[in-house]
Amino acid sequence: MRLSLRPGLLVATAFALAVLCSLGAWQLRRLEWKRALIEATEQKRAAAPMPFDEAAARADAGEKMDYQPVYLDGAFANDLESLVFGTYEGAPGVYVFTPLATRDPAAGLRDSGRRFIYVNRGFAPQDFRDPETRRDGVVEGDIRVEGLFRSAEVKRGFEKWLQPKDQPEDNLYFVRDPRVIAAEREIEAPPYYVDSFGRENAGAWPKGDVTRVEFSNRHLEYALTWFGLAAALIGVFAVYSLKRD
Repeated sequence: MRLSLRPGLLVATAFALAVLCSLGAWQLRRLEWKRALIEATEQKRAAAPMPFDEAAARADAGEKMDYQPVYLDGAFANDLESLVFGTYEGAPGVYVFTPLATRDPAAGLRDSGRRFIYVNRGFAPQDFRDPETRRDGVVEGDIRVEGLFRSAEVKRGFEKWLQPKDQPEDNLYFVRDPRVIAAEREIEAPPYYVDSFGRENAGAWPKGDVTRVEFSNRHLEYALTWFGLAAALIGVFAVYSLKRD
């Protein structure tokens, strides 16, 4: 047996090997990043609630505040409720987004002396889209809402191109962006909202506390795939280069 090296093949193999190993190393870095993100999110969710305005100010300053428990006081503007299409446990339906009118004098976003912050009160099945079908779930008067701080949803790339168009004439939306919903209602709202824990909900629908905190973490699998392909490439190159005498 002797080793027969072809310069062109050697260069191509070395280049491909470098690419495969780089991709594997990149996935390992992504793995560490994702683990840190998951750990930070879990720690944040376990923290005590803070005022919504404090979380919003920190988010405006560039800090990642999603999933931080927050609270705010006010009264639901039930006449300005809007619906965002979604699913829960595999069933289609809507998420009920209702602006909470607050009296915080430091706010700045006002309409007739009120400032609005959208609250995702939770999920309602398709049969309960009409507010009249869930009158027992209407909450009146001053309340305190506790939930998770969320930033406006942003669709990018193909996801943005493929998403259905909002149907404001039917009060139905497909992106969780308070600014878009508020504009249709001719009010103003910050680019943040609250996923309510649902403790203030009186009826069966909407169902609160349905935030899904899921992070796909298959980076180790991807890394092993790239390194496996690199090993296979080395094996093929070795077999091809070995010649029998």
